[in-house]
Amino acid sequence: MVRVYVWVTVAWISGILISLFYGLDPDQARLILTELRFPRLILALSVGGALAISGLVLQTVLGNPLAEPYTLGVASGAALGAALGSSWDNAGATLSLESGATLGAGVVIALLIGGFRNRARSGDAMILAGVMLSLLLAGFLSLWMGLADASGVRSLQFWLLGDLGRATYRTSIPVLMLGLASVFYFMHASKKLDAFLFGEGEVEGFGVSLEKSRRVFILWISVLVGFCVSSAGMIGFVGLAVPHVLRRFSGTSLHRHLIPLCWICGGAVLSAGDSIARGVVRPKELPVGAVMVVIGVPAFFWIHSRMRGRVES
Repeated sequence: MVRVYVWVTVAWISGILISLFYGLDPDQARLILTELRFPRLILALSVGGALAISGLVLQTVLGNPLAEPYTLGVASGAALGAALGSSWDNAGATLSLESGATLGAGVVIALLIGGFRNRARSGDAMILAGVMLSLLLAGFLSLWMGLADASGVRSLQFWLLGDLGRATYRTSIPVLMLGLASVFYFMHASKKLDAFLFGEGEVEGFGVSLEKSRRVFILWISVLVGFCVSSAGMIGFVGLAVPHVLRRFSGTSLHRHLIPLCWICGGAVLSAGDSIARGVVRPKELPVGAVMVVIGVPAFFWIHSRMRGRVES
């Protein structure tokens, strides 16, 4: 396990160095680092770590390896809320893109928790409901794009594909603080999370209230994801793939190890992806969410096949 922590920490430090110094102009190094790259790095590390932890917790409490914020519809709710919030903000109302995204995520999770409040075996059903909600919300978002102003739609489209270019200390620090609080909270609750691995029939024997714990964990994750989406847009892959890779790489399912590993590795993956998004077609910038999917999915399959072959041999 020590070796796993060493490798993940090395990856985290490498991601930080690449994100800060890749393609840096020496003549404006100080200004670029302090005003642009440091807040962007903080946001990348925070969002990546938060999404990885979110995927880990949701996969555990719902008992489904496909569970993550996007399959539950939370991210789609945040995206629609952000779109509506940006419209109202441009019209002079008080609801902004960020607050709209958080509110949208909260509405979706309230619907899911309320709809499955009295069901003991609701993991798979909640995933199915989340997928249906995602499709419905995507339809509403498409309708909004068809009716909205073209310039506003263009800027929102880039944000929906994942955009860390809006990062400032004001937007990055709250996500970092909430992410660190989530690490400590789920570390404290790691035994409850471990209990879910024994199956729903065994959890009650550990003194864990299954439905209550599940609702609290999902609610916490929803707030966390709302902050992530409002700050960085829609960034997939991290929450789904990182927990799977770490389980196989570390050989453990204990959450007291997986939670800090997910936080570190998720941040490293997203910061490295952001460096690629900024540097591959300079001076233009690609959406980091699209880069994560295009590069991350083939890499995930390659890592997964290598690990499976190692286990079989």
